[in-house]
Amino acid sequence: MSAETIHRHADWVLRREPAPEAPPAVYEVECTSCTHSSGAADEAGAVYEWAARHAALGPGHTGFREIVHRFWRASPTS
Repeated sequence: MSAETIHRHADWVLRREPAPEAPPAVYEVECTSCTHSSGAADEAGAVYEWAARHAALGPGHTGFREIVHRFWRASPTS
C-alpha cells in the first residue's frame, strides 16, 4: 500500500488529501475507564502527554484508545 494510491475500484483512485491546509493526521486518545478524551491534536505527542497526566491523576485509569484520522480524496483515474 503506497501513500499515493491505495485502492482502485472501477475508474476511481484514493489518494492522500493534497490540500496544503489538510494535516497529515489528527490524533486523539480516550481513557477506557472513564471515556475522558485528550481532544484532537495535529501532533501525536500532545495526546500522549495528556494520557500520561490523566493516568497519574486517576488510579486505575491506565488504559487508552488511540483515534487517528487521516484525510483522503477520491478522484477519477482519467
